Amino acid sequence: MTWRGAGLLLAPIAVIAAGAAVPAMFLVGLALFVVGAAAIVADSRRAPGTASIRVERVCNDLLSVGVANRVRLSVTGRFAGASAIVRERVPVGMHPSATRWNVHLPADVEYTVTPVARGDVSLGPAVARVTGPWGLGWRQTTVDTERTVRVDPNLAAIDVYEALARRGQLAELGLRTMRLRTEGSEFERVREAFPDDPLRAINWRATARTGRLMATELIPERAQPLVICLDHGRLMGIGAGELTKLDHAINAALLLVHVALRSGDRAGMLAFSDTVTGTLPPRAGSAQLRRFLDATRPIRPGETEADYDDALGFFSRWQTRRSLVVIFTDVLDPDQGKALIRQCVRLRRRHLPLVVTVRDPALDDAANAVPRTGDDAYARAVAGGLIADRDDTLRLLRSSGIETIDADARTLSPRLVNRYLDLKRRARL
Repeated sequence: MTWRGAGLLLAPIAVIAAGAAVPAMFLVGLALFVVGAAAIVADSRRAPGTASIRVERVCNDLLSVGVANRVRLSVTGRFAGASAIVRERVPVGMHPSATRWNVHLPADVEYTVTPVARGDVSLGPAVARVTGPWGLGWRQTTVDTERTVRVDPNLAAIDVYEALARRGQLAELGLRTMRLRTEGSEFERVREAFPDDPLRAINWRATARTGRLMATELIPERAQPLVICLDHGRLMGIGAGELTKLDHAINAALLLVHVALRSGDRAGMLAFSDTVTGTLPPRAGSAQLRRFLDATRPIRPGETEADYDDALGFFSRWQTRRSLVVIFTDVLDPDQGKALIRQCVRLRRRHLPLVVTVRDPALDDAANAVPRTGDDAYARAVAGGLIADRDDTLRLLRSSGIETIDADARTLSPRLVNRYLDLKRRARL
């Protein structure tokens, strides 16, 4: 029943009340009340119902975790211009921008969902409450339009990267794209020399043959292995913002794998917690990105600590060719940090390890907060101790010649891609 219908029912109340003085008025008021109720019921039944309400949901089958994904609802009914309230049922943790709209049929409404966890989720059903043609009553219809979608790592970042790469605007992502000539070890072409070319780049044979000063342009070697080592132990399940550190790591790893495959390298993966839980042999080609996505889909944070001795010992036996080993992990315990340092130093004899950690902004805020109570002082002391242990481990890694990146979620992806490109430029692989 609408507000107009409620007013229609309340109007006869005064007439019924007057029946205390004039008995005939009571019967008139009662008759008006019954007529009003019948009109509301008839109007409600004339409103579009299940047979005439259509709801179509348009969205991608793959949603990206941690970013706003657009969803569009198209609602149509038998009566054009009918007023309706449309509600969308969205699971907890999807953070919808809106779930209720006042519209006139037919209508298209849009909203966004920002998932905070990977996995399969169902959107819907939609509920439409449509007003009758007289505006007295409404009919509520649940339209069974549930749609199961999959929440994957941030695929939108790849689309943004490709769009900016085509326009030559990757600097907007914080990426350095300048490639210095003659860097690398793989031949690309012979061209005319530039004034700033080093002497070692001059191709004297081509110069003698053409009579013009020619130079050999080299590029970083391609088809080199890149292996992502994903720690999904207990510490990687800690939140860093709305997402866990593991989800931030997978998002950054996905963009890195895309850039590596685009550069002609081979990419693979090893997942581990207290033991190795999955492997993906390094391969080249665009299809490898889909394999990487499928391999990371079932990975969830575990309840045990990471065992670096088991995981990286297995890696040494599994991958014998020199590779860039990007280890996404987190270290708070000094003893665990010693195991990571020991294994990275051993890996460094054959491979190029790069340890990547995700900073927790809440931990930094707690360490920098001004304490106002005893609990605040205790929290600050604990946070400061954890950060100190973490910094000590990273400092020991760097002093042992191990490459490291410690970044928050906002800068992790560009810093990681820039470091990869820098290592390629310097022929470190």
